[in-house]
Amino acid sequence: MNRLSSTRILLCFGLLLFNPYPAWSEEEHAVGRETFKVLEQSNAWLKEGKAKQAAHKLQTLQTTVKDNAYESAVVQQYLAYAYSESGNLWAARKAVKDALASKLLSAEAVHGLHYLAGQVALRLENYRESAFYLQQWLTQEKKADPEIYYMAGYAAYQAKLPSAAKLVEQAFALKKSPPEEWRRLLLSLYVERKQYGKAEALVKKLLSASPQKREWWRYLGGLYAEQGRHDQALATMMLAFYHGNVRNKDILQLVRFNAHQGYPVKAARLLEEELRQQRLPRSYGNLKLLFNCWQLAREWDKSREVLAEAAKLSADGEDFALLGRLQMQRGHWSKAKRSLQQSLRKGGLKHKQYTRLYLGIAAYKARDTALARQSLQALVADSSLGRQADYWLKRLDREKNSGKIRSQNTPKG
Repeated sequence: MNRLSSTRILLCFGLLLFNPYPAWSEEEHAVGRETFKVLEQSNAWLKEGKAKQAAHKLQTLQTTVKDNAYESAVVQQYLAYAYSESGNLWAARKAVKDALASKLLSAEAVHGLHYLAGQVALRLENYRESAFYLQQWLTQEKKADPEIYYMAGYAAYQAKLPSAAKLVEQAFALKKSPPEEWRRLLLSLYVERKQYGKAEALVKKLLSASPQKREWWRYLGGLYAEQGRHDQALATMMLAFYHGNVRNKDILQLVRFNAHQGYPVKAARLLEEELRQQRLPRSYGNLKLLFNCWQLAREWDKSREVLAEAAKLSADGEDFALLGRLQMQRGHWSKAKRSLQQSLRKGGLKHKQYTRLYLGIAAYKARDTALARQSLQALVADSSLGRQADYWLKRLDREKNSGKIRSQNTPKG
């Protein structure tokens, strides 16, 4: 499962991410009269959505109270909210840290700043910091919304912290109908931690609620496969397949699974049918998969036929070279000669010299002595293949001298 984007998560949280003004407390009354007036005005502007106006006013105030540690901390607190609401996240982050570092604010103010710091860090994709502040906030909050537990769990998940699963589980426990994104995140956490039992129980619960949803069937099949329960995995994947329309990757997954579990004929026939019905394209990759299935099934003729088709779509001559070698194994020398010639013409071979040797042998067996000699003579000076080439050239010479073979290029007498 792919990691969920922070933008997507923010949209899920909606207004929960925005706390545009600090809670009004006795701290505001503990500051000087002029400072109090500015804070009161800024608070009103924040409520009206005039965050930039509030931030500008508070910046001016900050320069006048910088020598008063307590008032400076209170102003930094307000600036943090104003910056956050106006979208100046880095400034908001700094203001939060400065306010908290003062250690002069009340527990209530610190509590609110922890929540704000967690939101700001999440929006900045600083997930470890976000998880830290949100978890601090949760430890002091008696009636936290499930969305905040999920927000903290998501941040911990992105930061790869061990607390992620517990936080998301708490969100689940508080939410009557958890959204789709929550389910996916919790499943990802279980699978990444190899908690297959929990993942399986969750998927089965989702299936009981939405048995028509093929995705959960596929997920369950994948969980069985991860645990080595291949028979159950195959049966579950078949259910997903026959349940209705599936995506290309689901069909290919089922084909591969059948092949790997000892049912290559079934895999090949399934893939052939999907190609025939044009639900899958006759692409190079799909044809090579079909070739491998028929090879596993020891259906040599079918496998070579499919390989010949795939070789035409290949970017290089490797598949023609393989086809030629397979044809040599079956004693189809003329076909092997043609395939190996096509391989060399197409090029891009990793072991070109070996292909030349096989071509020389195939041509010799096909009684094309001119081509055999030409291919083999080019290898005589090769340090690794020269001895083999020389052996076949000597056989050509002996048989020519004895009159046992006649070149295809020699007119009949």
